[in-house]
Amino acid sequence: MTAPARPAATQPGLSEADRLAHEAGSYVRVTPEVTRAVAVYEVASARYAELAAKDARTMSGADFDSLALAQDRMAEARATLTSVGQLHLIEVAS
Repeated sequence: MTAPARPAATQPGLSEADRLAHEAGSYVRVTPEVTRAVAVYEVASARYAELAAKDARTMSGADFDSLALAQDRMAEARATLTSVGQLHLIEVAS
């Protein structure tokens, strides 16, 4: 006995497995670039928060450099995620 045929994917270019997973809400496929941007943003924002909490009078030059680098990394990650329409992954208000 043959298995019943599954309905065709309703979205062009979507495999049957992807369609079923999408319908089940079991996972979201993201590119390595998006995954990296989210990780970079999370690490940079944690570092930024850590340094921003310090009294500026006690911060070293390296601390200020790290603060600026964290801001730059956050901006780069945000730009990457904005360009692919995935800004919601870092919960940044538009």
